[in-house]
Amino acid sequence: RRPSTMRNAAAASASNARKMAKINDGTTTGEVIIGPDLNPTRSKMDKKLYRHITLPNGLKCVLICDTVAMRQRKLDGYYESDSDDDDEESEDDAGEEDGNEGGSSEGEEEDDDDGLRKAATALLVNVGSYHDPPHLQGLAHFLEHMLFLGTETFPVENAYDSFLSQQGGDDNAYTEMEHTLYHYCVPQDGSAGEKNVWKALEMFAAFFKCPLLGGEQADRELNAVESEFELNKKDDDCRLSQLMSFTCGMDENAPIMGKEYETSNSTTKEEPFHPFAKFPWGNTNSLKTEPESKGVDVMKELRDFYHTHYYAQNMRLVVIAGYELDEIQRRVVQHFQDVPANPRIGSDPINTNNVERSGITNLHPYKLPFHPSSLTKLYRILPVRHHHTLTLTWQIPSLTPHWRTKPTDYLGHLLGHEASGSILSVLKERGWAMGLSAGTGEDGEGDASTHALFSLQISLSKRGMACWEDAVKVVFAYIGMLKFHFLEGHVVEKNGEKEEGLAPWIHDELKSIAELSYRYADEGDVTDIVEEVAENMAPWLNLPEERVLDGNALLFDNAVDNETAKSLLFDYFTPENMRVDLMSSLFGRDADFDDSAIPGEEEKKEDSEDDEGTIQPMDVSDVDDNSSNALLFDSEKAGPPSIEPRFGTKFWAEEIPKDMIQLWTDAAKPHLPPSELALDLPPKNPYIPSKFDLKPLPADDAAHPLLNCSVKVCIIVGRKKSWFPAAVTKYQTKKNSHRLSLSYEDEGEKWHVLDTPEAYSKFEGDQGTLEAGHEGSFDGGKVKFRVTAVPREGEGIVFSYGDADHDDDVEDGIAFPPIPPPAPATRLPLLIYDKHSFKLWHLQDRKFRRPLADLRIKVECEGMNDSALNQACMALFCKLCGDALTETCYLASVCELGSSLYPTDTGFSVRVHGFDQSILALAKKVLNVVMEFRGREGECDLPTTIKDGRFDACLEVQLRKYSNAGMDASSFSSSLRLLCLRPSVKSSFSKLKALKGITASKFVQVMNKLLKRLYVEAFFHGNVDRKDADEAASMISEALTHHHVGLPKKNLPTKLVIKTKHAIDHHQIIAPTIDLKDPNTAVEVYFQFAKDDNSSNAIQHRVLVDLLEHVMDEPLYNQIRTKEVFGYEVSCGARWTYGVLGMSFRVVTACKSAEAASSRIDDFLKSFRSELESMNNETFMEHLVGLAKNKLESFDSLEDETSSHWSEIIEGRYDFEAYRKEVLCLRSISKDQLIAAYDEWLHPLCKKGKPKKRRRMVVYVIGSGDGPASLGRPVMEKEQVVGDEIDCLVQQFHTSVKHESWGRVAFGSPELHRANTV
Repeated sequence: RRPSTMRNAAAASASNARKMAKINDGTTTGEVIIGPDLNPTRSKMDKKLYRHITLPNGLKCVLICDTVAMRQRKLDGYYESDSDDDDEESEDDAGEEDGNEGGSSEGEEEDDDDGLRKAATALLVNVGSYHDPPHLQGLAHFLEHMLFLGTETFPVENAYDSFLSQQGGDDNAYTEMEHTLYHYCVPQDGSAGEKNVWKALEMFAAFFKCPLLGGEQADRELNAVESEFELNKKDDDCRLSQLMSFTCGMDENAPIMGKEYETSNSTTKEEPFHPFAKFPWGNTNSLKTEPESKGVDVMKELRDFYHTHYYAQNMRLVVIAGYELDEIQRRVVQHFQDVPANPRIGSDPINTNNVERSGITNLHPYKLPFHPSSLTKLYRILPVRHHHTLTLTWQIPSLTPHWRTKPTDYLGHLLGHEASGSILSVLKERGWAMGLSAGTGEDGEGDASTHALFSLQISLSKRGMACWEDAVKVVFAYIGMLKFHFLEGHVVEKNGEKEEGLAPWIHDELKSIAELSYRYADEGDVTDIVEEVAENMAPWLNLPEERVLDGNALLFDNAVDNETAKSLLFDYFTPENMRVDLMSSLFGRDADFDDSAIPGEEEKKEDSEDDEGTIQPMDVSDVDDNSSNALLFDSEKAGPPSIEPRFGTKFWAEEIPKDMIQLWTDAAKPHLPPSELALDLPPKNPYIPSKFDLKPLPADDAAHPLLNCSVKVCIIVGRKKSWFPAAVTKYQTKKNSHRLSLSYEDEGEKWHVLDTPEAYSKFEGDQGTLEAGHEGSFDGGKVKFRVTAVPREGEGIVFSYGDADHDDDVEDGIAFPPIPPPAPATRLPLLIYDKHSFKLWHLQDRKFRRPLADLRIKVECEGMNDSALNQACMALFCKLCGDALTETCYLASVCELGSSLYPTDTGFSVRVHGFDQSILALAKKVLNVVMEFRGREGECDLPTTIKDGRFDACLEVQLRKYSNAGMDASSFSSSLRLLCLRPSVKSSFSKLKALKGITASKFVQVMNKLLKRLYVEAFFHGNVDRKDADEAASMISEALTHHHVGLPKKNLPTKLVIKTKHAIDHHQIIAPTIDLKDPNTAVEVYFQFAKDDNSSNAIQHRVLVDLLEHVMDEPLYNQIRTKEVFGYEVSCGARWTYGVLGMSFRVVTACKSAEAASSRIDDFLKSFRSELESMNNETFMEHLVGLAKNKLESFDSLEDETSSHWSEIIEGRYDFEAYRKEVLCLRSISKDQLIAAYDEWLHPLCKKGKPKKRRRMVVYVIGSGDGPASLGRPVMEKEQVVGDEIDCLVQQFHTSVKHESWGRVAFGSPELHRANTV
C-alpha cells in the first residue's frame, strides 16, 4: 500500500455508558452479545466510552464513542424550542458571516493544529504470513494488497481511496506474522447531515464480504508487491530476519527451506517446516514464477485463502466515531452482519496452515523454530551498509500466557539497561560498543503463539569486532550475576524469611512506571487507537477480552513471576540455546561481491571501499594487540559464502568451538563477576516522579468549565430575541464577580458576569462533564446562553453556529467547518526573557491537563556555514555529549523523561520532555556537559566529562554514518534536491572527507570557535507556570556561563534558497545509486513557486499549494502506481524550504527508466488539467472541506502542540495561529483560482498549447538493475570518488543558475506576545 505517511470516569459519564450499552456480562441486546465492561480499565485521562460486543455471526467488536466529538456533532435541534425566532436567528447569522468573509490576511502552512477530530476503523484478520502455504509464500501479504482494488458493491478500482482522499481521510494496511490489519480514518460528520463516517464504513465492510480479486488487477498488484520487496531488499534488518528464517532448520548445510514440497493438491505426508522458516514479504518469484512452474493456479489459491481465513469469527473490529454507542452498534451490525460466520470453503490444515473456526490460531503444534543444528553456530553476514552488529538470539517458549507478569520485559530491562554497572557500560569502557538493546520486540517474529525470540543486540566498534567473543563473555557474566542474586534471594518483609528472586524494588519500579505511563498516556491519534485495540484483540495474543485496553501496558501482579524468570535464566539463556549473528562491513559489503559469478564461485571485487570509504579485509592493526580470543576472519580462506535465496544475503556459517562454548558456560554459572568487570544490578532510579499536581493558572486567566466552549447567546434587541454565536475565551474573578470574556463572530470581545457561578463546581476536576446543550445566564439574567460545543482534550477554543443552516457553512449541501476565533494572547507562547541573544518563550498547558512538560532549546553558532568541517564537527560534538550522558539520560528515559541532543543546519538543539518534576534538573545536566566545551581557547584536551577512548569511538560512528549516506535511492534523491537548493548545507561526502583523520585537539579548537558566540532561543510548555519558566531562563543563562557572548541576529548563519531557472528546459541532476547493487531508480520532479513572506498573498499561495496536493495525490497514485505500476512509491507533496514554496513529485521504480518516469509525471500534469476543469462543484467543495478539516484537526498530545509552536519559533515566523488564518483564506478559494495556480506553476503548456516556462528541477538517482530502470546510469571512472562527483553536480547546478537566490525571507511581523520580560 501507499507508504505511510510507537481517568477516572465521571459518575455521570459512567452511568450514561451503562445506560447506552446496557452492559451486563453474558446478556444480549437482540442478537448482539454484550461483552465485558471495558470502561473501568481505561486510563485516568480517557473520556471515551467503550462497548465490547459480538455480532450474531461471531465477529467480536469494540465500539468507541468519542464523547467530545459526539457533542460537537450533535448541534442540530438545540433551538427548536425557540422556533419563533429561527428565521431571525438564521438571517442574523448569515449577515454576520457575510460581513466577515475574507477577513484573513496572514497564516502559515502547518495543518496539524487544534480543532476537529477524525473517526477511524481497524479490522484485524487472524491470519498472517505464518499461514502462507509453503508453495505460495507471501500470499497473505499479496491478498492484503488485492483487497483495495474494488468490491462488487463498489467496483471502481480506486473508489474507496478516492472517497477517503476527497474527505481528508487516509487508509493503509499491513501483514504481520499471525494477523493482517486494515485501517482508515475520515473526518467526523458535521451538523449538515453528512454521513461520510458511515459511507466509509460501508465501503470498508465490502472488503470482507465481496472483494473482486480480479485476475488482471492481480498481475499489476503483484508487480507492486515486487516493487515493495525491492525497496526492502537493501534493508539490513530485513536481510537478517530472512536469513534467520532461512537457516532456522539447518542440518549441516541443508536448510529445510531447500526441500521440495508439493502443492496443496498433493497427498504428501511430510510434515511442513516451521512457519518461521517462510518468506513473509513475497515477490514475483514466490507468488508467480515458482508456483506456476509447478502448475499452481495462483488466483484460485488466493481466493481459496480468502474464503478459508476471512470470516467473521476470525476477525476483530474496532470503530471510533462521534456517535452514541447505540448508533455505532447499529451501523456496525448493518454493515458487518453479512460477513460469513465460518470459512466459505473447507480446508486442509496441514497444507494451508489455516485457522480454526473458533478464531484461535492452529499454529500451537509448532514449538521452537531453531533446529539444534542451527544453534551454537556463528553466522558472519555481509551487510549492505557500513556497520558492525552482534546479535545474540535465544529461542524461548511463547510468552502469550504470561501477559500479566511480562517476564521478558523484566529480564530485558536488566540485560538492556544502560546505567552504571550495565553490560553496555562495561563494553563502552573497553571501547567495544556504542549501543545495546535487549528483549523480544513487539513484532510477530519476536513474540508469537508458537515461540518467542529474546535477542540482545550490540552495536560494535572496530575494536569490539576483534573482541566480539569477549563481549559475549561479558553478557554471560552478567547472566551469571543475575543467577547468583536470584539464588541468594531477598528477605520478605512480611515474615522476615528469605525467598528466591531479585530485590523486589526492581519489579516495583517497573510496575510503578508502567502505571504512571498508562495513567497519563496521551489521547493519541485515532488511527493509533483503533490499531492498538484491534491488535490487543488478536486471538493469538491470548489477552482476556476485559483487558484489551490495558493488558499490554500494565504489570498486574505484585511480584515477579519468579518461576518463569528462573526458567528463562537457567534453562534458556545458555550458550547451547543461542545463535550468534555477526554482521559487519569488515567482512566486506554485499556490493563488493560480483553476482555475475557462478553460484558458489563468487569473487570479491578489488579496490572496493572500506568502512570509512575504502572497504578492505578485516584490519585489526589499530585495535588493542592484547585483546584476547580475537577471532580474525579471512574471507578468502573461508571460501565462497552461502547465499540466502530471497534477499541474496551472503554469509558464512561455522560451528563455535566447544572450548568457547565452555568458556561462556562457565561465565554464566551463578557467581559474582570479577571486580574488573564492574557489573552490577541497575541503581535505584532517582527520576521516578512523585508529584502529579497541576500548577494553578493565573488568577486573571483562570480555568472554568465553560472556558473554550462555543455558545449561542440570546440577547433581546427591542422586542425581539436574537441569537449570536460566540466562544468563551477567558475567565477571571474580580471584586467578587465571576466574569467571562466572549469572542463573537465578528471577533469582537465582551465581558459578561456569570450568574450562579457556584452551579459550575460540579463540572470541575473529575466530578462531571459539561455537555453541549447546557443552559445558563449572564448579567443578572439579561443574557441567556446555550453551550453548542465543548472542547475535547487537545483542543483550544471551539466554535460552532449551533445549527446546520448557516449560509456560509453550507454550500451544495457540504458544510464548511466552523472556524474558531483568535485565541487570547495568554493562550499562545509568551516571550518572557529577552536578553544577551537569549530568548525564552513560555506557555502553560490548559488543554491536556497532565503533569508533563516539554523544554526545547535552539542554539545557533557563528560560522556554521563556513565549512563542511564545522558542520561535521558539530555532529560529532552532539554524538560525544550524548555518549557522555548515556547513563544519566537512560535512567530518566525509563521514567518517561526523554532527552535528545542533535545537530541542525545552524547549530544544535536540545530537548527534554516528560513528567515535569525533574525536567529542569535533567536539562541542567545536559547543558552542563554541552557547555563544558566552551571557553577552552588555547586548550587541546577534551573536557573531563568525555571519558578516555570515547572520542575515537564516536568519531568512528560518525564517519560510518556519513559513509552510509545516500544508500537509499529515494532519500538520496531528496537529499540531492536539498543540496542544490540550500547552498549553506554541505553534503555527507564532503563532511566525511573533512572529518577523516581529525585529532581530538583539532576538534576542540573547531568547537571552541563555533561555541564562542551563540544565539539561543527556547520554549517551555506544559504543566509549568511563570515561576517555572523564570527558573528555566535562569538555569539556561547560568549554563551559558561567563564565557557567553551573544550573536546578533544579523550575524546568524544564513538560510538562502537557490532560485531554479524559469525556463522551458529544466535542469537535470543525474547520479548513480551509491549502492552498486540497488536496482531501484528514484525520480523527483520539483517545481518552485514563490517566496512565502507570510503576507496575505503568501497565505493564499500556501493554501493553493496544499489544495493542489490534496486534489492530485490520489489520482496520481491511482494512475501511475496502481494502474500503470511504475513502482511501489508514487507521491506528490507540498514543499516549504526555508520560506520558499514548491511542490515535489516522486516515483521510485525498479521496472521503468528515469526518463520514462519523469515524462510520465509531465504527461500526468498535462492530462490532469482537464480533470480539474471538469470537476463539479460538489467534488471541489469536498476537497476544500476535507483540507479545512485536516487543518483544524485537534492536537493529539502536548508534544504535537509543542512541535507546532516550536516550528514557528525556530523559523522566526511566530505566527502561532497560522492554521486558522489559512482556513479563513481557504474558505474563499474558488475552483478558478485553483486552476489559475495550476496553470501558472505546473501545467506544461501555455494557452496556445506550446511548452511554457516553469521553475522546474529534475533529480534522477539511477539504479543498477538489468532492466530499463538502469538506463542512463552514469558511468564513473574507477579512480573517481562518487562523493566528489556528486558535489561537482551540485556546484554545476549552482553555477548554471548563477548562484541566484531568493534572498533572505523576511516574514511579516505578527504581533509578538510578550509578558513582562526580563
